[in-house]
Amino acid sequence: MSKKIAKNFIIASLVFFLMACLEGCMFPTKSLFNIWYSAIMHVPPAQLKAFMYEFFPRIHSHISLVGWVSSALMGMLYFITPQIQGQEKFNKTLCYANFWMHIVGILVLCAGWHIVGSVGLSAGYTHGTSEFTKAVACYKPVIWTGSFALLVSAALFLYNILSCLCSKSK
Repeated sequence: MSKKIAKNFIIASLVFFLMACLEGCMFPTKSLFNIWYSAIMHVPPAQLKAFMYEFFPRIHSHISLVGWVSSALMGMLYFITPQIQGQEKFNKTLCYANFWMHIVGILVLCAGWHIVGSVGLSAGYTHGTSEFTKAVACYKPVIWTGSFALLVSAALFLYNILSCLCSKSK
C-alpha cells in the first residue's frame, strides 16, 4: 500500500514540477508573447502585466511548493515511514483521500486565483480596489474551497504518518 500511494504522489509531483517549469518560463517572456499569453489566460493584453505581477506569483508558488515539493515529500514519507517503524499502519481509504484532496485542492485553489484575476482585471478594475473586490466576490469561495481541501489533505497526511509512527512495532 505505501509503495502505491508513494508512487502516486511522486508522479503527481513530477507533473506539478513540469507545470512549474513552464510557468517559470512564462514570466520573463510575458512581453515577448503578450498576445498569446493573453489569449490562453483570458486576460486582456493591457491587463496581462498586472495579472502577471498580482496573481501569477500566487499560482506559480503554489504549483511549485505545494504541488511539486509537498507532493514529493509526501510520497517519500509514505514510502519511508513504514520502513522506519517496521510495519505499515496506514488507513488505505484515508491515504487515497489525502492524495485526491491534495491534488484537487491545489488545482481548485490555483484555478480560483486565475478566475479572480482574469475576471477582475478584465472588468477594468485595479487589484485591491473596492470595485475589484465587489466584482470578484462571488468567485472567492473557489479559493476558499481549494484552501480547505488542502487543509483537510494536510490533516489526513499527518494522521496517516503519525498513526504509523506511533503504533507499536512488531
